[in-house]
Amino acid sequence: MKKIIFFVFFMLLLTGCADYKEINEMAIVSGIGIDYQNDEYVVTLEILNEKSGKDKITTYIRTGKDQSLATALEKTADKLSHRAYYPHVKLVVISEEIAKNHLQDVADFFIRSTYLRENFNIVVSKDIKPEDVYTITTDENPIASSAILLLLQTNAFASNYAIDKKFYVFLQEMVDFGKDGSISIISMKEKDFYINGLALFKDYQMKNIISNENASLYNILRNELRKPVFSLTYEGKTFTIAIFDTKSETKITKDEINIAGVYRAKIMNNGPNFDIKNVDILNTLDEDFSKLLNEEITKFIEELQKNDTDILGFANKYYIKSRDKNDKLWQNAKINTDIKVIINKKGLVYSIYEND
Repeated sequence: MKKIIFFVFFMLLLTGCADYKEINEMAIVSGIGIDYQNDEYVVTLEILNEKSGKDKITTYIRTGKDQSLATALEKTADKLSHRAYYPHVKLVVISEEIAKNHLQDVADFFIRSTYLRENFNIVVSKDIKPEDVYTITTDENPIASSAILLLLQTNAFASNYAIDKKFYVFLQEMVDFGKDGSISIISMKEKDFYINGLALFKDYQMKNIISNENASLYNILRNELRKPVFSLTYEGKTFTIAIFDTKSETKITKDEINIAGVYRAKIMNNGPNFDIKNVDILNTLDEDFSKLLNEEITKFIEELQKNDTDILGFANKYYIKSRDKNDKLWQNAKINTDIKVIINKKGLVYSIYEND
């Protein structure tokens, strides 16, 4: 009996060593960049450096080119000293050229791939090539893909205009009837990444870019609320609120888009030094910010109509209601908004992180 136990224990040890050796001989890919230059795909792999010191993780990159995306990836992987390991890919960065003209091929490749998962984030790089994105590292952020993911997550929470979106979610938007896709755009300034708008897609093509401010409205209207701020100026001084709760409803008819809701907010900055205990003043502020939100939401939807990008899924909502597969009606529909902003009056709390 003891011999059997010893034999099983010995085999487990051998298996563990073999697994460790196999993993140790793999090049773990954390990020992928895809561009299209001179009729060729340019693929960049960000690799975790297994030889880095214990206290610091570093990365290195390899780049390959070919007219075929699959071959470009293989050529890039062939430049590695170990076998490429893709299940830990966190981020894929695509260029504007890919976003505008070659996204269908890239999406098809990822769907067919047997070694790439679809739960990575995807962003468009603007004014910087994907192959250069992964060279931007600092002591604070030694892994570019991790730095960008952190930026998306932090910005989505703090400012409400980043889109922290997985690739499979983006694909679903492109596939579902009456919906179009959107993903965040990143740029770089002085070795720091920042969110530079929201890319709008239709039929696997980037059609336009909207501002961070409109991206924030997009998040509000799709009920992805993370305390966005809005400001109004009174005699040169700024009064700012943060919206912490929304109850809104969108109804679609053949001729109209109707959006109604109540947005609750807290005071962030009282530059004009209003007497916020005065009910009349607070009611006036409610009306002013209600007018602001109604105007901004209307202009945002008008911009979507102009760009023919239904990222809010109006046609899908109308189809579910009427079974009418007409994805053009919403473009000419009249926009009606009835948004009421109510500034918190209970204790006149300034902190947006208190939810009562």
